[in-house]
Amino acid sequence: MYADRTTRALLTLLGVALLAAGTAGILAGTGVFGPELGGRYLTDNPIARYLGDNGVWFWPVAALVCAIVALLALRWLTAVLTPRPRVGDIAIGAERAAGPTALNADALADAVTAEINSYRGVDTSQAKVYGTRADPRLTITVRSDDDADVVALRHRVQQQAFVHVRQALDRPDLPIVLNLTIGNRQSGRVL
Repeated sequence: MYADRTTRALLTLLGVALLAAGTAGILAGTGVFGPELGGRYLTDNPIARYLGDNGVWFWPVAALVCAIVALLALRWLTAVLTPRPRVGDIAIGAERAAGPTALNADALADAVTAEINSYRGVDTSQAKVYGTRADPRLTITVRSDDDADVVALRHRVQQQAFVHVRQALDRPDLPIVLNLTIGNRQSGRVL
């Protein structure tokens, strides 16, 4: 499953908001905000009276808002759980009379993986090409040995593997994400 920073931030904010609401409800029920608040009914307040007086239009609007939120949540969940589309062939160079030159995405991923696996301190690596034929993107996951010089390894991957794949595709601005793991610990992402 792919989860980006925005997804994690939104879920964290939602969790904090729900935790705050639950804590406030518990504190109100135990009388922390005063004895009169703890003894009142939940529907005995000005908001509940307003909703009772305007229920003819309020509840259909509330249902519409809830349906929109549910559809947005379903779209978000689908985007998070759906794997990124993989590319079959990557177009290289300009269009020619015989057609563009193409490189198989799996062959590119295998070549990048083989190069990075040959680096000192690398335990395993994996490369995935996704996006479209005209706009490919690359994700590289590298797990290093526990005693590897991670800074030197990251620098070598960026200065050699990144450069080689960008040269091979003739795309100096090819987006590449590097996930570097030390042994079993996740160290971070490098763009």
